[in-house]
Amino acid sequence: MQFFQYIFLKRNWATDKGPFSKTLSTLATSKEPLWLLIFPEGTVVSDVTRITSKKYADKVGLVDHEHVLLPRSTGLHFCAGSLHKSVDYVYDLTIGIEGVRRGQFPEEIYTLRKIYFEGQYPRNIHLHIRKYAISEMPEDEDKFTEWLRQRWIEKDALMEEFYTKGRFTGYESPRTVPMKLNSVFELTQIWYFIVPLVPIMWYFSNYLLNHSSIDNIKDGREIFFLRITFFLIWFFFYYK
Repeated sequence: MQFFQYIFLKRNWATDKGPFSKTLSTLATSKEPLWLLIFPEGTVVSDVTRITSKKYADKVGLVDHEHVLLPRSTGLHFCAGSLHKSVDYVYDLTIGIEGVRRGQFPEEIYTLRKIYFEGQYPRNIHLHIRKYAISEMPEDEDKFTEWLRQRWIEKDALMEEFYTKGRFTGYESPRTVPMKLNSVFELTQIWYFIVPLVPIMWYFSNYLLNHSSIDNIKDGREIFFLRITFFLIWFFFYYK
């Protein structure tokens, strides 16, 4: 995440505003092209977040959505205000994932384990993209909040359409973009995270072996396979 310059927040605006403002100032003066990705919902849809969204809707007197979570406007409004001189447009993406039915959640259907080890992944991902000029978005925070909520009402309707018809309709210029690897070596990138874990697991297995009551494990191959077993057990539970 550090490599992609993720902006880490504590979900407390009084604490986050300073570091957030500093990061946005850096991005605003950057000469390199960039995308700032922000999720106004703050999280993904799940059983737990659906309940949280409903409680928030009841608290502020709103009608909760069926397919999407209620957005929080503070972060996006601050981004738009901080970047309006260097960024011209905001692109609004609504994503529909094949294989996920009404009432199901993508993170439960397509886990890392299912994707990488069981070959279960979405054959197609549908994107509905809208483009808004920052200059035309409301500057007043209350008006911006209402504007954003209206966009989320439209998003919920889009997701209803997707679950009913299996696709988004009404495109001005629909297109299919095939996903291809630039190089077969890109397949190895998903395993890079293992490299720093190898010495950690090696140290951990040494610790267990040195402090265990097993006295008859002296063969190098047995020790090696024990270390591999420790790693595989951890790997299985991590990706379960």
